[in-house]
Amino acid sequence: MTLQAYDRGVLALQRGAFEEARRQLEPAGSDDRALLLLGQLASSGHGEQADPVRARELYERAAELGNAEAAHNLGVLYATGRGVAEDQTAALRWYQRSAELGSVPARRMVGFMYATGQGAPVDQDAAERHWRMAAAAGEAQALHDLGTLFAYHKVDLPEAASWYLEAAKTGDETAKRELTLLAPKLRLSASVDPRARTMLGVIRAFHLLDPAGGVKLLAVSAEGGDPVAQRTLGYLVQHGVGTAKDDSRASALYRAAAEAGDPLAAFNLGVLSGAADEAVQWLRRAADAGVVEAYPRLGDRLSERDLDEEALRWYVRGAEARDKGSMFAAACWYRDGLGGPVDLVQALRWYLAMLDAGSVDGIHEAHAIVPRMTADEIHEAGRLSGRLLEADLFVQRQAAMSHTSD
Repeated sequence: MTLQAYDRGVLALQRGAFEEARRQLEPAGSDDRALLLLGQLASSGHGEQADPVRARELYERAAELGNAEAAHNLGVLYATGRGVAEDQTAALRWYQRSAELGSVPARRMVGFMYATGQGAPVDQDAAERHWRMAAAAGEAQALHDLGTLFAYHKVDLPEAASWYLEAAKTGDETAKRELTLLAPKLRLSASVDPRARTMLGVIRAFHLLDPAGGVKLLAVSAEGGDPVAQRTLGYLVQHGVGTAKDDSRASALYRAAAEAGDPLAAFNLGVLSGAADEAVQWLRRAADAGVVEAYPRLGDRLSERDLDEEALRWYVRGAEARDKGSMFAAACWYRDGLGGPVDLVQALRWYLAMLDAGSVDGIHEAHAIVPRMTADEIHEAGRLSGRLLEADLFVQRQAAMSHTSD
């Protein structure tokens, strides 16, 4: 299958050849992806004078064909009044349409519009609902939004702390500062509110450089059956932070939390367990609950038991969640035919996708398999990985080598 007009347009864009990109994309007709890119070119002014009115028209055509990003861009145009009269109601409508089509950033913006009363009356419950969906889909900013919602509007400080803690794990420095501000407020109710005590314990252990103080608070909550406290205390005990290192105690704490339904505790228990069957049991429970870190670990354990087909499924699921270790494992397994037939397209796809995870470890392996692939196969791997430019460079290199050998 030769490169289509859209793919040639994408390659031109990635090379910075904007006029060439436009020439390739214009004939794509009703391809919503091409219309989106043409709209972005018109909006940015690359290769032509910026034309937000034309951008709006192109985005509308793409959105009508079901393009989520185009609908999101229309929301931005109406929210800012660029190329159209500013209209917050229309902006909300387009963000909602984009969210319906699967855009996670648009889902977060819908929550923001409801929280601030733009395009609709203020509705904190609607904001919370949309932010929770965005957070569950991996939108890091929604974690901070939820923390702020509960800290300053719904005034549930333990809940606010839990969301800020999740945001802090993504490197959100503002969330870390908010946790410092929350600590004295949580301290006021820690003696009577188990949730406040647990959150204060976590903050003291990981953000206020007082792990011993955190251990004391968490021990009380853990004794009361709080799974978050049990899991967190288990981690501190396992690593000897603020208390004596004790794997047996850590395992018992993880087990109590896991049996109460805490998926992260199930993951920790699976990693700590020396028994293969038990490790698989707990890792599978964590993986089924969506703990990404469990996917490659479960794949490894299943591989040890020669359950290769299931192992490959978990590696692929981890790869789709952008875990670079899972990407590398999936690529190698497809290359070698483990867990299924050899599939060099999928192998190259995941080697190239590792670039988006900041890893070049797959490129050396990619060089080794592309001589066994056709140009169409290489380009297909590029499409699937979103790395069409790198794939095309492999094709050009193969063609040059073939020409030289002739």
